[in-house]
Amino acid sequence: MKPTIFLTIIFLFTTPAFAQLKTLNDHFPFTPPQTLEEWQDRRDDLRRQILVSQGLWPMPEKTNMKPIVHHPVKRDGYIVYGVILEAVPGYFLTGNLYVPQNADDKMPGVLCPHGHWNNGRFFQYGDGEFAEAVKTGGEKYDPSSRFPLQARCVTLARLGCVVFHYDMIGYADSMQLNHRPGVRDAMNTPENWGFFSPQAELRLQSMMGLQTLSSIRALDWLASLPEVDETRIAVTGASGGGTQSFLLAAVDDRVSLAFPAVMVSTSMQGGCTCENANYLRVGTGNVELAATFAPKPMGLTAADDWTRDMATDGFPQLQQVYALYGAQQNAALFPHTEYPHNYNFLSRDDMYRFVNEHFKLGHDFSQKNHTPPDTIEQPFEPLTVEEMSVWTSEHPRPEGDQVGDVFERKLLRDMDLRSKTQIEKLPPEEFNKIFRAALETMIGWQEPMPNGQLVEWDAVMKKKFRVTDKRTGLAAHVLELMPRGLKFTEWCVFVSRNGISDFMDEAGEPTDVIKKCLAERKAVQILDLYGQGDNGGPLEKADLGGYGNRSEPWQHSLAYTYGYNPTVFSQRIHGLLTTLTLIAKIKRPEQKVTLYGLHGGAPYAAVARARISDRVDTLIIDSQDFRFADIEALDDVNMLPGIVKYGDLPAILKLSDPQTTEIRGE
Repeated sequence: MKPTIFLTIIFLFTTPAFAQLKTLNDHFPFTPPQTLEEWQDRRDDLRRQILVSQGLWPMPEKTNMKPIVHHPVKRDGYIVYGVILEAVPGYFLTGNLYVPQNADDKMPGVLCPHGHWNNGRFFQYGDGEFAEAVKTGGEKYDPSSRFPLQARCVTLARLGCVVFHYDMIGYADSMQLNHRPGVRDAMNTPENWGFFSPQAELRLQSMMGLQTLSSIRALDWLASLPEVDETRIAVTGASGGGTQSFLLAAVDDRVSLAFPAVMVSTSMQGGCTCENANYLRVGTGNVELAATFAPKPMGLTAADDWTRDMATDGFPQLQQVYALYGAQQNAALFPHTEYPHNYNFLSRDDMYRFVNEHFKLGHDFSQKNHTPPDTIEQPFEPLTVEEMSVWTSEHPRPEGDQVGDVFERKLLRDMDLRSKTQIEKLPPEEFNKIFRAALETMIGWQEPMPNGQLVEWDAVMKKKFRVTDKRTGLAAHVLELMPRGLKFTEWCVFVSRNGISDFMDEAGEPTDVIKKCLAERKAVQILDLYGQGDNGGPLEKADLGGYGNRSEPWQHSLAYTYGYNPTVFSQRIHGLLTTLTLIAKIKRPEQKVTLYGLHGGAPYAAVARARISDRVDTLIIDSQDFRFADIEALDDVNMLPGIVKYGDLPAILKLSDPQTTEIRGE
């Protein structure tokens, strides 16, 4: 049958062409939709995308954090406590709680993730660094500017806020896990895996996910304190702490004000593994992710770093989203691009004013009320590291099997077990809803708009043509074989691991299974999906990118590729879904569609059927006992992060009608 249909596409949200890998250092423009309804639909998809990427879809069951709040240190106008929380069983979240003294009413709560400062919560400038910061005007006074992280917490407490300054993984008192361990052979086994291994990725277990879950648990605890007004909770941090700030604000409705400093931009998206996770920024970027917080108050800062162009590229688009709600006044940018990457004196001052205004704290910041007169920050007695540390003789620091590789393996095994138990408890209807939504994020293919046009056919030779999704440029190469007389009542679509060649013998003739379909007067389409045959060239392994020069093991994380680009597996599924969608458009009502997944094609056919079940009447697969959990290499073409978390191939097949599914090989 000679292809005669040519269709063009109309769509709302552009996804990038996949021919070239996108990296964290590329440009991530954001074009807001025209209507609030369109944006709210998009926002819901983005929030789900964040949660799936973090391994938090569904949200893990909350466990008892067994909070320990001890060794109070009294200062002028506030008290500082050491805090130990068991964010997940066995893993401790540590930090300091700053509480104003003599407060009568409930007070706002503020979370402060610190970011990538040396020693994290314990950071202080050395003499030379401090002198340079003062010389350039970025900092002003000792000690507030010498201890800028403490100064932020002290000043917020003096303004009347309860502040929890907590450790990010591998900093200060958080010493059970290394901050950037990277891929390690000893931590890459099916039974005893660590972060960044295939087994961890297949379960969406990541350093970033653990960090985000820790931020959620920090919020759980802060909001539970009797002195905290849970209707006024803010989060603010810079750099990696800024990433945590806007992500927490995006996914947790309890946050009512966010101030992510020097992180939100259309340029570099976050260099650390604690800022990258599979799926997180596929088809989106930090500005759009931050916009999900609208219309609630959000303040941003810019510096002489990747945020330097925010005033013209990024913030105007963010304001457009706020304008859809009539809330432009709630979005603010404070550019200090004369200074390098920072959360300096000027930016902190902007943050205090922003919090004071939107939380209605009622402070008068006129100069006459302050000494020194030109700053909200006032002198304070800094805490020593010993005073800040939560580990004492009564509460000794973890050791032995509570730290290092042994602990990491146990932590991931236990998290996997709890996830399985949680999912197994779900009613089938609820699980199917959750899993289908997760697949939408993991595969990334969008349905065409109603009456929208999706694909074009492009003839290559007499019996072979391309079916191209014009949103992405991805194509399936299709070999079409028709029965004599061109009369048929069934379409048979075949996919495999290697493509068309799997269904041809050495003489170039169709194999028996194809001949049988033709003899039964069925139309046959055999597909070369992405990377198969001459469709993009032979591709034996996923093309994994990386961060920087990739000289360190941690810079090889899978998230630096699949956090920005669809997986090879999903790109193959795109071609199959596009072909099935086109068949649905052109077939006669009485014609059926049977999808075959043979010769290693079972996972492609099963996922495609689960994704668009209404376009496939019958699914026939030869599973060959395939399981995603058996994947041993990060660059395997079938790597689909997260799929084992949701139950692997058996769970995918449960999304199909068992009455119209035939499984061979099990």
